[in-house]
Amino acid sequence: MGIGFSASLALHLIEEDQEEQERAARDVRWHRRRTVRSRRYPTHRVYRPRQSYLGMTEEQCLQQLSLSREAVTELCHLLNEDLQAQSTISTALPVAVKVTTALNFYAVGSFQASTGNICSVSQFAVHRSITEVTHALFSRADNFISFPIDEQHQQQRATHFFRVAGFPKVQGVIGCMCVAIRAPVHDAMAYMNHKGFYSINVQLVSDHQHRIMQVNAHFPGSSHSAFILRQSSVPALFEGEGSLEGWLLGDKEYPVQPWLMTPLRHPRTEAEHRYNEAHSKTRITVERTIGILKQRFRCLDRSRGALQYSPHKVSRMIIACCILHNFALQRGLTMEEEQNEESMVEQESESDDEESVERTTVQQGRLMRQALILDAFE
Repeated sequence: MGIGFSASLALHLIEEDQEEQERAARDVRWHRRRTVRSRRYPTHRVYRPRQSYLGMTEEQCLQQLSLSREAVTELCHLLNEDLQAQSTISTALPVAVKVTTALNFYAVGSFQASTGNICSVSQFAVHRSITEVTHALFSRADNFISFPIDEQHQQQRATHFFRVAGFPKVQGVIGCMCVAIRAPVHDAMAYMNHKGFYSINVQLVSDHQHRIMQVNAHFPGSSHSAFILRQSSVPALFEGEGSLEGWLLGDKEYPVQPWLMTPLRHPRTEAEHRYNEAHSKTRITVERTIGILKQRFRCLDRSRGALQYSPHKVSRMIIACCILHNFALQRGLTMEEEQNEESMVEQESESDDEESVERTTVQQGRLMRQALILDAFE
């Protein structure tokens, strides 16, 4: 009897466990029905109509995308191979919608919400579109950003820069800008600049037409401008055989070099004052280029908030915007610069970085600068 009783008791306990599990399952189902919205998709789902530049006027394209309708069409054809959806489903985003979404994000600001509302797509679709278009543009950087070194281009740049203020043999002007980002996960303090916000320090070299000839967007905000220059490809263009004839103009952030003319800190003679004045009037071209770039693509302007992406992705976005800037200039889409006090004073601090540069080249640069003053400004 003991064995039979034990067996019946075990069976009873198993039945109770099963009833308890069924009761718990019913409670869960009841709770879900009461607290969670049941998604009952219809057999034929209805999607919001996606918006693209094709439904915009010319004025709307210029205002919301910073490019004309014709330029956006050309850009779609250029990126079509990279952006064409591999999926055959009918809900895949067309190339026109992807390009419109990314351009609107670049042009309007640093948050995706407004872009999603304009283009009638989800936040995930906005994120994917920005990523795909940025990658497609970045892969074509060499086609749009270059520093021509042939004799014809050198002569053309020197002639046009000379017309600005009489400064001879100028091949370009160099400067840096800070692009605000959210606090990175790794090495956050390396991205904290001297103004107290996280950023990427971007080096730009511009010609007389505000075309960007070189860009370096890989260094954190705490990096010194002179350090970025030494790590970039720019010095090699002016050194060695087959190099450029002339020099760049840079501000006090940079140490003087035989190929990099900087202003005199303490001018004494009238010739030195004329040199500084001509230098300032000519070098301001790069500040105007930065101002136009930030005005055309507001996502780079801190006034619209910090970019909410990793430094690696922001670096590619910056280069993508520089590509689009040159793309727009090639098609005659000029833009008047807005006066921005922050960008104009961003590089006013003086550099003490000459100690870390080879003394020989600095001394050669000073001699070259003095000879230039005596020859062109005396």
